[in-house]
Amino acid sequence: MDMPLALGLIAAALVIGFVFGRRAPGGTPLPPPASPDQAALAAVRPILASDGMIAAIKAYRERTGAGLRDAKLAVETL
Repeated sequence: MDMPLALGLIAAALVIGFVFGRRAPGGTPLPPPASPDQAALAAVRPILASDGMIAAIKAYRERTGAGLRDAKLAVETL
């Protein structure tokens, strides 16, 4: 196989991989985030101030059972 043909095949494989690799998994959009639990946010506010964002997200998840995405969005509102 000569060099230009090999380079052309490699380039085609990269383009095809890029196009098909950029599809969203499952093709379904994410649901909107749940509304934050105000009581849990009030309890998490001191944790955010003293221990930081990660500890606050963890505490919010423990109190509400929320998923990581919803907990992160809720704590970011503080």
